[in-house]
Amino acid sequence: MSKFYEVRKRDGAARIGILSLHGGKKARTPLLFRIDLLSAGEEVIKVIHAENPNFDDLFQEVLWNAPRGAVILPEVHPMFTWVKEAIPSLFVDFFVLSFASAMLNSPRDFVRRIIDARNAVPPDAALWVPAIATVENAALMFYMGVDVIDDTNAVVKGCQGIYLMEDGGVRASELDELPCNCRVCASLSIDELKQKNNKERASLIAKHNTLVLDKEVKKARACIRAGNLREYVEMRVRSSPFLTAVLRILDSEEEAYFERRTPVARNCSMMANTMESLKRTEVKRFASRVLERYEPPARKILLILPCSARKPYSTSPSHTRFIDAIAGYRGQIHELILTSPLGVVPRELEAVYPAAFYDIPVTGYWDAEEREWVSSCLRAYLERKMKNYDVVVAHLSGAYREICASVAEDLGIEIAYTCEEDEGATSKEALNRLKERIAGLCGDKQRLSGFEMKMSMIKAMADFQFGLGAGRQLLGERGGERGERLKINGKFPSFKLSSKGDVFARIVPAYGLLTLTVKGARRIENLLSSYTLEIGDFVPRGSILAPGVVNAGEQIRVNDEVVFCGEKAFGVGRAKMSGWEMVESRKGMAVQVREVEGF
Repeated sequence: MSKFYEVRKRDGAARIGILSLHGGKKARTPLLFRIDLLSAGEEVIKVIHAENPNFDDLFQEVLWNAPRGAVILPEVHPMFTWVKEAIPSLFVDFFVLSFASAMLNSPRDFVRRIIDARNAVPPDAALWVPAIATVENAALMFYMGVDVIDDTNAVVKGCQGIYLMEDGGVRASELDELPCNCRVCASLSIDELKQKNNKERASLIAKHNTLVLDKEVKKARACIRAGNLREYVEMRVRSSPFLTAVLRILDSEEEAYFERRTPVARNCSMMANTMESLKRTEVKRFASRVLERYEPPARKILLILPCSARKPYSTSPSHTRFIDAIAGYRGQIHELILTSPLGVVPRELEAVYPAAFYDIPVTGYWDAEEREWVSSCLRAYLERKMKNYDVVVAHLSGAYREICASVAEDLGIEIAYTCEEDEGATSKEALNRLKERIAGLCGDKQRLSGFEMKMSMIKAMADFQFGLGAGRQLLGERGGERGERLKINGKFPSFKLSSKGDVFARIVPAYGLLTLTVKGARRIENLLSSYTLEIGDFVPRGSILAPGVVNAGEQIRVNDEVVFCGEKAFGVGRAKMSGWEMVESRKGMAVQVREVEGF
């Protein structure tokens, strides 16, 4: 548990926090500690050694008057078990992972040591991994949950004459020029550097190495703040087979670790530029919720469509043409969009995160792994949801059609195609063929009203966020079983659900989320237990801090819509940390309160 460290911003396991140092100074994490400052005698942290008689101070909060840390010992140490069991009881602000250099022997050791350490220490304490940071691996370590690094390795490399760059190191003696504009490199030429004596040259290279490492830390902080550290990590690891292997191990073996820490939504685009993007938590979570938390309407025709560059899809020129072609029969059709990396996106969920927030490189070429992932999503959807439809029509060509045909063959499903093999889906011929096929299958026209479309969208989003049944209770049977007249106002997708002047819910396009009012939450209160937190005996104003949380649902993630209740208050807000963090932390904002009802 922490007293002098507070996490302010989260992006998955990565955090921006404030560490209050000795003497009133404050430092922001991810933090780079400079060993020259530590060795110069500037006491910024309090160090207590195991052999020191004051070691018991770590178990006493009353003596906690400066930031202090404890060391996580390696498994071979005789005190390893004792320290591991003592960690939850220690009053410290950060933990130092000892013998970190041993992690560099294999990617799997690298993953295991850091993830085990992060799981062992309290969520509101910082983790310091010393002596191994480089420009290449710093962002990846922050992505894994490391908060503090130091420039030990950068200085050592400098003393060895190794000049660090963003994609690795090179001996300064092999350089023809200095490929950097830091204050060291801007002050002299490569010839002048080589003419320095060994001590001066080593000192200058070490300063350069520290400066480029410091720049990398600032870049990582900016990425965490913007919510796109994952994209930066995918780019950064490309310079090293070791680091690429680490990321792939994380994606394949540490799914649960990252799922607990990944926000349900961000107000920024998700760039899916690499094959590793298929393994992202956001992608897997979306695919899982479509299967488990979405129930499609019973319609005569399932129409499978290609995705579009513009999001939400309905706002794109291509989907505008698709909708115009089937408009007279839309009441008998359910639309499903086939896309990478999300797999399948029901029309009703096109505005949620990440369906409305992703971008991919469009070349017309689909990698084998990409095809397999999208195929698996379509296959799983048809296996579970095919009972809702009589006929499947696919307005697809190229790779989209090949994927669809392969899945149909596996499942023994007959699909009617309205595009020729290499025909553009928006061509006049293809659109006419789509219109004719739909008209032939449907017979009588049955339009889908604007109100019905809005209702189905809000219902699906409520189920997607809170679980099956939430949408039906929020709207009521047939849109108002309580004798009320529901209204849905606003321009797509900024819809507002209300009745007799009382607003129940809104769609917030900036995050792709459905937000509730207190009156809306009351309508589905019995279904919100997984997204409810119990607070103490107070009425919150503005925010709820972690110490005020008594209990919280395990399923709560950052940016989730949550309900809070206590002896004196009931309200709604947005989670700023996961539910398990709220319970285990003693510092930081747990919930940003939107509306509260006092008793």
